[in-house]
Amino acid sequence: MLRSFRLRSLPASIAPLAGLGLVLMAPVSRAADANPAAGLTLQVAPLAKAVGQPPRAGSAALARDLSVLRWIQTSRDPQQVRHAWTYLDRVPTAFEPAIGADLSKTAPRIKAGVPAFVKVVETVKDQLKESIARPRPFLSHADLQPCLPLERSKSYPSGHATWYTATSLLLADLLPQRRERLLAVGEQGVAARVTCGVHYPSDVEAGQRLAAAGVAQILASVQWQRFKASVQEEVKALMVPPPAGLPLLFD
Repeated sequence: MLRSFRLRSLPASIAPLAGLGLVLMAPVSRAADANPAAGLTLQVAPLAKAVGQPPRAGSAALARDLSVLRWIQTSRDPQQVRHAWTYLDRVPTAFEPAIGADLSKTAPRIKAGVPAFVKVVETVKDQLKESIARPRPFLSHADLQPCLPLERSKSYPSGHATWYTATSLLLADLLPQRRERLLAVGEQGVAARVTCGVHYPSDVEAGQRLAAAGVAQILASVQWQRFKASVQEEVKALMVPPPAGLPLLFD
């Protein structure tokens, strides 16, 4: 089961977005190895419904968002900030400690293929971000001082939360023996965005919901089943831990 961002609970109700009853299709590639997600379609309407709308101005939900960000800003320490920087880039290698293997050498097809499926979800995320157009928290509240590089893209849903959650869920489907470790890394990538004040908590929760709903569609697709079957030799190789055992993920 996907665990949501832990600093606060999910909203009790989610308002669906209107006018998004279309289908998103991944760019078609002639070579499945080049893009194993070629031809994959996602139903956008249920994804938009899962994301919903951000808290309204003056609402209790927005007040809670801000109280979390302000509390973290006064309590985060240098170690937490440094840890957040670990997840600045959205790269599959962030999950190598959870797996206990070098993806580039041991599983190059998995390393290249999983992001191709995540990209299909990210396309929907980009569309929703532009449609909802929520400003970043530090642009609306001058007292918030992020500890990661400033970004001017829209805030809701969070792209990092979408990417880290979707990637962790897809890798967990390939490597169920590493599921808990993979999801833990995904959660760290999500939490870093709030730790450093570049997203509201509700932004990352929306990204988690989008990723979970999108991955559910991906796992049921012919493209994913074909890809999963094609990388089983790499899966077996990834299950061989280092001689000293799997590393401790977080201290």
